[in-house]
Amino acid sequence: MRKILVLLFTVFLSLTGYSQVKSTNYSVGMNYLNNYVFNGRSDSLNMTYFIPSFTYENENGLTLNSDIYFISNSANKGFDFLELNAEYEFDIYKKLSGGVNATKFFSNGKSDSFIGNLSFTVGGYLSQDLGIFELSSDFDLLKGSGYSDIRISPGIERTFSWEKGDHYFEIVPSFYAVFSTLNYFEGYTNIRKVNRLKSGPILPINTTINTVVTNPGFTFLAYEISLPLTYETSTFGISVQPTFAMPKNPIITNEITTTTAGGRVINTTTVNDTPYSERNLTNLFYGQINLYLKF
Repeated sequence: MRKILVLLFTVFLSLTGYSQVKSTNYSVGMNYLNNYVFNGRSDSLNMTYFIPSFTYENENGLTLNSDIYFISNSANKGFDFLELNAEYEFDIYKKLSGGVNATKFFSNGKSDSFIGNLSFTVGGYLSQDLGIFELSSDFDLLKGSGYSDIRISPGIERTFSWEKGDHYFEIVPSFYAVFSTLNYFEGYTNIRKVNRLKSGPILPINTTINTVVTNPGFTFLAYEISLPLTYETSTFGISVQPTFAMPKNPIITNEITTTTAGGRVINTTTVNDTPYSERNLTNLFYGQINLYLKF
């Protein structure tokens, strides 16, 4: 972690020096997220977060950001995980634009959230302005402990903005679909070893428990409709992002327990351990509000 922080600090100082002739923006804020939702899914208990945020931006398209997630309604209240984010946006040709991004996660080691159990993500997006709306697609590689997933989110959005003196308003209605591989849901393996005396020599009895997705592969997971609203002045801003998620295609998982003795399989059992929330998918409405000061 120390190496990553030193690298980010070095980049930050370099960009600060370079941007003396460019427009830059620093902000600190506090976010409130009323429910943690990912791929159209949430825990059976709403996971609410308070999220202090620190952001640096310059007009060249670079944004550096850190978000600290404090959970407020679980057995593990307090610090849950930290995100360090970097994004660079650029124009490609006429009305075609794009961006690349990367996020590093630092968890408290017992986070219940999907993101809190990731190591890092890298990705990007492409956006084509067609006049009436923008056709966009996000691409992400998600890396966890022993697994990797690819996620693609194509969609459409449109930005409406206007200024009046020192006041800036922006509305960005959007509609996206979410597709992803499902390796994360197969990521749990537990092995127990017991030395058990038989009629002959002592044989090591190994019990291996694996969680296996019955419908693996690249899967359509959700539709998401969002309406971010932003109001800014030269010194502060407020943004609200209400989102309606419609999850699709339940992810069915089986817990397979295999017992071996002396390297030979002696018993295998399979139990459907699909969570109730996954077997009974419901539409979700959630939102995030952010208050921030600009410098």
